[in-house]
Amino acid sequence: ADPELLWSDYGLRSLSRSDALYHSGENYWKGAIWINMNYLVLASLHSIYAPHNEALRDVYTRLRTNVVDNIAGEYERTGYLWEQYNDETGHGQRSHPFSGWTALVVDIIAETST
Repeated sequence: ADPELLWSDYGLRSLSRSDALYHSGENYWKGAIWINMNYLVLASLHSIYAPHNEALRDVYTRLRTNVVDNIAGEYERTGYLWEQYNDETGHGQRSHPFSGWTALVVDIIAETST
């Protein structure tokens, strides 16, 4: 959960802040928060790791809260689901309305706690 790496208050970044390419050039995949990537991490934590490890249960809960709260907050603020979210502000960016992989938030919400 190091904010200098992948962790943010809004979800996991697509590239670590410590990487030389972070937010460089056309940064489509260089730091933004993508819900499909966060979904895969959450699903793995939920089903494989968190049931056996209290520290990972905490990481799962914190990440899940960050992702769900940010998407809900941005939907309330803008009226849209977005393709990706800014890793520094949490604001939706790029394509909207975008119910593609951002709709995975419904599966994230539906997960029962570990």
